[in-house]
Amino acid sequence: MFHLRLPALFFLTAAVLNAQQASTPMKIEVRRALPVEEDAAPQPKLPDVATLPRVMPPNRKSVYNHCDVKVPLIAITFDDGPDPVLTPRLLDLLKERHIHATFFLVGKNAAAYPNVVKRIVDEGHEVGNHSWSHPLFTQMSKDSVESQLQRTHDAIVKACGVAPLFYRPPYGAVGVSQKARIEKTFGYASILWDVDPQDWKHPRSAQKVYNAIHSQTRNGSIILCHDIHETTIAAMPATLDDLTARGFRFATVTQLIAFSTPPEEVSPAVPATTTPPALSPSEPTPAVKPTNEVPAPGKVPAPAALPPPAAAGAGKSEEVKSPAAPPPPPPAAVPAQKP
Repeated sequence: MFHLRLPALFFLTAAVLNAQQASTPMKIEVRRALPVEEDAAPQPKLPDVATLPRVMPPNRKSVYNHCDVKVPLIAITFDDGPDPVLTPRLLDLLKERHIHATFFLVGKNAAAYPNVVKRIVDEGHEVGNHSWSHPLFTQMSKDSVESQLQRTHDAIVKACGVAPLFYRPPYGAVGVSQKARIEKTFGYASILWDVDPQDWKHPRSAQKVYNAIHSQTRNGSIILCHDIHETTIAAMPATLDDLTARGFRFATVTQLIAFSTPPEEVSPAVPATTTPPALSPSEPTPAVKPTNEVPAPGKVPAPAALPPPAAAGAGKSEEVKSPAAPPPPPPAAVPAQKP
């Protein structure tokens, strides 16, 4: 009889322990931020994140897993949502800290919870395309991949009125030809990551999420998280506060890319002219650019540095002949005219 009671006693004890753990907030061992050395070189000034543009620059790259910046500016991203319970809790945490994040939405979840999608955008966060049902693109046809992205694109626009500007392939896997086709069809850049706490892997724990993000984050990092796991949300207060205390500032993906992308180098337009710069005697005379301008009769020709009548040749290679002199008058009473 005693042996029969042992299993029941074991399960009862386990149930009590689980109930106590569920009612107790997850505790995370917070690491102290390293103090800045007094003789450290001065760091570049952080931009005002609120003023950073939220557009993808025309000279952007096709794929990003981090951004090359010299200031502690980072982007934190959340995949696979929205979740009807966990995502609103995360939004509350972000709002309390005035942090904007980027959410890569699964289309079927966006269609199921459009109110959460709208709240994400209304509170200043960005949304990206993460496929309709999270399949592995590399095992799919091009038409199936396009359907996954198009359905999700439409669901996001319907929910919040904002079209995504980029996507994240499920599992980070996409073929070279698929990537090129997606960029051509949707105009999407592919956003990967360089900080991965593997918050989806069992056994899950908030401490593991915190430790990985604490140790891996650097200037320009793109952090990968998932807002569908309880342990990830539980890790966020300590994680966000730790990064802020260490001097990091949060931007959305487009803001981070815009800040890291140098402006396009466009040569200034050179006004057309028929007057070349003055040359020293040792320099050869440049060829004169053709022009359709014909100087009006009686006007002074171009400056001396310009070869005389050739400038008015309108691109013709033949020599411009001077008008023939009038024939000499016959010996009469009228004197000859001076040419």
